[in-house]
Amino acid sequence: MDTARYAALFQAEAREHLAELDATLLALEEAGRTAASPLDTSELVATLFRGMHTIKGMAGSMGYGTVERVAHALESRCEPVRRGDEAVHADVLALLFEGTDVLRAAIADVACGGDTAPAMVGSLLVRLRPPVSTPLASDPTRDALPVPGPAVDGAAAATIRHLDVHLVDDCPLKGVRAMLVLTKLGTLGQIRGTHPEQPSWQDETFDGRFRVVLASNVTDEALEQAVRAAGDVAQVYVRVPAGATQAVQQRVRAVAPATARTVRIDPRRLDTLLDLAGELVITRDRLLRAIEALDHPDRDVLRAARDAARLVSALQDEVLQARLLPVGQVFDRFPRLVRDVSHELGKEVAFTMEGRDIEIDRSLLEAIGDPLLHLLRNALDHGIEDAAGRVAVGKAARGEITLRAVRDRASVIIQVQDDGRGIDRHAVLERARAQGLVAAEVQPLDDDALLRILAHPGFSTARRVTTLSGRGVGVDVVNTRVRALGGQLELETIEGAGTVVTLRLPVSLAITRALLVEVAGCTFALPAIHVSEATEYHESLRVHHTERPAVTIRDDLVPLVALDELFGLTRSSTLERHDGAAGDRHLAIVDAGGRRAALLVDTLVAQQDIVAKPLDVVHGAAPWFSGATVLGDGSLALIIDVPSIV
Repeated sequence: MDTARYAALFQAEAREHLAELDATLLALEEAGRTAASPLDTSELVATLFRGMHTIKGMAGSMGYGTVERVAHALESRCEPVRRGDEAVHADVLALLFEGTDVLRAAIADVACGGDTAPAMVGSLLVRLRPPVSTPLASDPTRDALPVPGPAVDGAAAATIRHLDVHLVDDCPLKGVRAMLVLTKLGTLGQIRGTHPEQPSWQDETFDGRFRVVLASNVTDEALEQAVRAAGDVAQVYVRVPAGATQAVQQRVRAVAPATARTVRIDPRRLDTLLDLAGELVITRDRLLRAIEALDHPDRDVLRAARDAARLVSALQDEVLQARLLPVGQVFDRFPRLVRDVSHELGKEVAFTMEGRDIEIDRSLLEAIGDPLLHLLRNALDHGIEDAAGRVAVGKAARGEITLRAVRDRASVIIQVQDDGRGIDRHAVLERARAQGLVAAEVQPLDDDALLRILAHPGFSTARRVTTLSGRGVGVDVVNTRVRALGGQLELETIEGAGTVVTLRLPVSLAITRALLVEVAGCTFALPAIHVSEATEYHESLRVHHTERPAVTIRDDLVPLVALDELFGLTRSSTLERHDGAAGDRHLAIVDAGGRRAALLVDTLVAQQDIVAKPLDVVHGAAPWFSGATVLGDGSLALIIDVPSIV
């Protein structure tokens, strides 16, 4: 079998099982903290065992020896716990956590053709040996069968069944999928044999049709469900061979493939589809503009163009939906991080996640991992106090950190909240003065000013550099990444009560709704997510007694920003305000992070979907633009970065 063809599939499925192992180990650790009964933890242990067993089977089919050995050792170490010969305790959990890390490293190494350090693996394998007192340790035949199952209670009650399994024709990595079927069945009985034998499953000629001989006392329905759970199964026939038992009648059932099947696809294909959909959107707009500009457009042509525009819009929506993924795919890797870092710092922390099902674009999902990592590490290191410190100020000994996601109109809000000590504004101000970041007369910092200082490159209040903090790059990295994604970073903190850091992000990076405006003959795009309203500008709206230009909008004082002056553009004489209607100007009222501004523009052009393209700017240039787009007439428009203006 050409394993290189299926390496990506192995990696994807292995990562899913590793995430399940981490979640299960954390749940077992929490169960130990709350003194849960053995019955409450038995299913967790079974889940842990199945995950390790599945990875072992997949690695064996792929020929990844190191991964197979580590997974087998972890599985062996779990067996005494699963059988009830050993209780779940802190030492075994610590060893399983460490073993899972080594397993993750081994899986990552085979992806790039390397191999995990033999010394590290060898040391782990020695320490993972089950206790000598357990029956498993003295059983030389343990795992002699390809896929071991639990001992069947009452050998006389066990029935030999033949299961003929047919995988779907387009199933990738048929050998691995067949191993997954064996893994599922192995939890329900004892595997007595397979036909053809397992080594032949690795051949290219293996067509996904095989028989499993199983001794089990569970029902046929349970066996069928187990086979189906492996996925990509077209049919399964369960029968009792002649003479095996008179109590069970032969039965055959064809299992139809599940109606809601998922398909693994190269993410680059989704990127290409999105780019093509974006080009179609631009072409759609150009076509409609060209036809509508005709004096007497043909009705059939106009109708066909509008139908095509409708189909392009539907295609665009489907492509965007196909790219949406739940934020839980990123969130799920953080419970383990919080657990490890809190142990390293000697702090007790309860970590909760909310809104894991909220969906955002795949490219955004990949980009928010590092910012959230920095924020969680900051919350653990700087925010949460140690148990003694919390008790001394009347708090619970165990700190709380919450990672949540919520939808807000056309954006997604992700927050990291802790109930720690909060940010010491006085300490930040003193350090900022010492570094020359603020003037000496600046007094108490509000949240916005505090965030600007914390996001300054190299700024840190830590007295020493550790593996977690002290280099002054955390908030700076987060702010830079979030701004690059077209989002904004917000901060709320109360000294002694805790801190909330908010990432406000668009749902998608590529295609977004925008208000097109014209300033001094140039067209710009304002992301609709920031535009609350638009209105005509009259000189009577302007307030002259304030320190900076402002206008009144329904009795509210809103800062005024003339975009032509900000961008250094010269308005032609025909645009100068005189008595004619040509001089009328407009205001676009925008909001970013609770800060409002009235942007003074010459013309409100239109509101439409735009395809955002990245913009390479000269280092040190003003950060007023987040990208560019091609308009329906083929001209370019810069996308205004509203948070940098307000």
